Amino acid sequence: MYEVGKDDWERRETSEELAVVIRLAQEMAQRLAHETHGDLHIEVGQLGNLLRQARAKVELINANT
Repeated sequence: MYEVGKDDWERRETSEELAVVIRLAQEMAQRLAHETHGDLHIEVGQLGNLLRQARAKVELINANT
């Protein structure tokens, strides 16, 4: 039977915590997008896209750990 090592556990915990932080950042960016008008709205939208990509990458990492 495979026993999860400390390093594996810490890596998994860190990636899960990162996913939470990114999700919170996505929520904040979404609120900012609703509150922002003019030229900044484009940058906030781009930030939201980057955060979605980062979250997808973290979820992929979680699936492989």
